[in-house]
Amino acid sequence: MALMIDAIHGPYRPGSRVSGSVLLQGKDTYDIESIKIVFIGRCKTKVTEKGSNNSRTHHRGRVTLFRYQQVLFTGPYTLQAPHQWPFEFQFPERCSTQGGANFKSPSSFFDDNTNQDLPSSFSHDASAWMGPDIESFVRYELEAVLLKSSAIHGTIQATKTLTMRGYRQEQNPDPQLVYFSQQWAVQSMYLLPEYQDRKATFGEKLKGKLHSGKMPKSHYVLTALVPTVGVFGQPLPLVLGASYDEDRSTTTTAPAVFLRQIIVSATSRTAVRCASGSMWSTSDVIEETCGEYMIGQKNFSEQALEMSDRMEVDSLMGLTMQESIWSPLTPTFRTFNILRDYGIKIVIVTECGKQKRSSTFIKPEFVILPPDSLPTTATYAADEAVLEVDPIETEEPPGLPSYEAATKS
Repeated sequence: MALMIDAIHGPYRPGSRVSGSVLLQGKDTYDIESIKIVFIGRCKTKVTEKGSNNSRTHHRGRVTLFRYQQVLFTGPYTLQAPHQWPFEFQFPERCSTQGGANFKSPSSFFDDNTNQDLPSSFSHDASAWMGPDIESFVRYELEAVLLKSSAIHGTIQATKTLTMRGYRQEQNPDPQLVYFSQQWAVQSMYLLPEYQDRKATFGEKLKGKLHSGKMPKSHYVLTALVPTVGVFGQPLPLVLGASYDEDRSTTTTAPAVFLRQIIVSATSRTAVRCASGSMWSTSDVIEETCGEYMIGQKNFSEQALEMSDRMEVDSLMGLTMQESIWSPLTPTFRTFNILRDYGIKIVIVTECGKQKRSSTFIKPEFVILPPDSLPTTATYAADEAVLEVDPIETEEPPGLPSYEAATKS
C-alpha cells in the first residue's frame, strides 16, 4: 500500500488544502475491514540525564496538537489490486487538544493555551559531553491504515510527514530598530594627510615609535541601528554610521574610516519541558540549549564610512532572512513543551589610520516571523473547505472538539 500526496509549492500553511490518494499496488487480493487516513500533529520532547556507571534517566513530554481520521472504505470486502481511494481535507488552523496533561504544573515559560495557533514544523537535537541529551520536534504526520478483516486481523500502514509554516499576524511588522554605539581612539601617523596615500618608510615608522606620545590622535564613534524583528524572505534593515569627536581628537579634520567586514548572526535558545521520569518528583524537567547561526557575512575593500551619513547595510550586503527546510532557523514560537527564540549579534570591523577595530553589538531579543502574513479572507468557501471527519478514539484525554469545529475560520 502507498500513500501519495499531491505536490504543492512550498510548505503547507494553516488552512491549506491537502489532497492525495491511498493506493493498493500490484495484483494481490486483500480481505479488507476498512481503510482510513489519520492526520496528527504532535510536539515531543525528551531529556536524557547521564549518571554514573553509564546509567540513564529519561524524561519525556508528549502533546498531541490534534488527531483526526477520515474513513475512505468500509468492508468487510475482498478486493484485488490495483485500486485507489482519493482524499482531500483542510490543514487545521489551530490546536485542538487538552494540552500537556502529563505535566505536573503550569509554566509561564511555555504556552499552555489549548486553542493556540499551530507551531511551525520544527526539529532540534543537542548532545553535550557533560550535560543531558535533548531531543525535540513539532511534526505533522499523515498515515494511511488498512485494517484487514476480523478473520485475518493485522494492519498495513503508510506514513508521510507534512512540513508546515505558520502565518504572521501583521502585514507589515515594525523592525523596531534599537541604537548601539561604540567609541574608538586611534593614534597613528597615518592620520596625517601626507601618509594617507602612501606607506611610511622604515625611518618614519621608527621615529613614530620613539615619539608615540606626539603622534596625532583621532576619536570616532561607530553607530548602528539594529532590528529586533526579522521576516523570512524580506531584507533585514541594518543602518551604520560614524561621527567624528573633534573635542577629544588632536587632528584638525575628520579621519577616513573604512568598513572592512560585517557579520550578522542569530543566537538561538531552545527550551524543552518534560514530565519527570522519577515518580517522586513534584516538578517538570526543563532544559535549555543555545546556538549561533550565520545570517550574512561580507568583506569590503574600500568601502568608506562617511561621517554623519547613514549607510543601509541590507542594500550593501543584499542582507535577507533566508528560509529553507534545511535551515536550522525557524520562526520564533512557544508551545506546550517547546520554546524557540532568538537574539541578534552584529560584528563590525572598521579601519582608521591603518588600525582595525572590531565592534560587537548584541540584542538578546530578536523575533523571527514567517514569510507570509495571515490572509484577510478565507482561501476556500466554507462548504468546501471543511470535511466531515470525526475524532479518533484514542488514549488521549476525552473532550477533543470535532475536526469541523477546529478548522472553521
